[in-house]
Parts: sequence; structure tokens; C-alpha cells
Amino acid sequence: MKKLLLKAITLAGIAAAANAHAVADPAGDFLAVYTGSHTAAFDVLSADVGYNAATNEFIFRTTAAGPIAGVAGAAYVFGLDVGGSSNAPFASVGLPGVTFNSTVTLRSDGTGNAGANVLNTHIVGNEIYSTVSASLLPSKGLAFKDYTWTVWSIDSRVNGLGRLADFAPDANIKVSAVPEPATYGMLAAGLGLLGVVARRRARAGGDIAA
Repeated sequence: MKKLLLKAITLAGIAAAANAHAVADPAGDFLAVYTGSHTAAFDVLSADVGYNAATNEFIFRTTAAGPIAGVAGAAYVFGLDVGGSSNAPFASVGLPGVTFNSTVTLRSDGTGNAGANVLNTHIVGNEIYSTVSASLLPSKGLAFKDYTWTVWSIDSRVNGLGRLADFAPDANIKVSAVPEPATYGMLAAGLGLLGVVARRRARAGGDIAA
């Protein structure tokens, strides 16, 4: 029982910390220009990009409104501004704050790319994520921790702006730090809770024995 509780608390703490800076996005807010499938996998509900200075890696993560694996055409494009000159190609659809000069794409078939580099992509239910070495996303002026990002889902079977399904957020934000200090606080709290449970069980056992 104690081992199972410890495992549950640990997993809950890590999951909560990993999503501490996730950007939430409303359900069903497909772009007016979108002409692709309205399957739930194309509807982004949250996303996060974190940078781990200890390992020099980025973690890209998106959660959709429905299961992702195998949904035809579903892909999630992270646009990164890594410094220097950047593109703002979506002003015509009301998104002038989306700027980027580097991309990471995660697809529902389990493939992915950082530019021309192939990635290992993982899908669990409604979530898709990948860990990417910073060496695959070289700077053009900014420190890795100062990169900014946004993500949009696309139906890759559609050409032009009609493939743009959903953005989260609607303008670039700065990458978050990984691991978060909250991770350690949550794990410490979990261990403290285990101590409380253990003491109560010990007292209960003593009372019965008496």
C-alpha cells in the first residue's frame, strides 16, 4: 500500500509540474479559414515548450480535445523565434503576433521533425510530445532560455491557409524552465503525506493492540 501511494504521489507531482506553465486554449475555437477535418484531435486545448538547461534539451508538448494517434492528417507545428529576423506569415488571418524562424513538427503517425532532423515523437491518448536537443534548434541571437514559441494544429491533407486549424497561444510566449522548482516541492509534500499516513497507521495499530 505504501509503495503504491508513493508511486501515485510521485507521478502526480511530476505530471503537475510538467504542465505548470502549459498554455490553455478554449475548446472548439477553430480558425474561420480552416477547411480541414473538425475531428477533436485538431482542437488544441493546451501546449507547453520547456527548456532544460541541465540536459540542453527542449520539451514540446500539446494536448488535444481527443485521441491523437493515427488521426489522418493531424500534425502540430511549433513555431520558434530563435533571434534575428523572423517571419510573421499569419497576419492575414488575424495572428500578427505569431513570429518564427525555426519549426518543430509532431505528427499523429508518431513521426516528427526539427527542421530537416527526424525526431522521436510520443503519443499518449490526447497528448503528443517530444524531447529535442537544443543542438537541432541553433540560435540566431537569443539564448535558448529566451526563445519564444507558439503552436498550431494543421490538417496536412489541405493546402494553403485552409490547413490552419487552431493556435495556442495566439502570439509568441517565452519557453518555460525545466525542471520546475515546483517538482521538488510537490515531491517533498508527497513524502510528507506518506509520513502522516504512516504515523496514523502506526497509531491505529497501537490502539488496536492496547
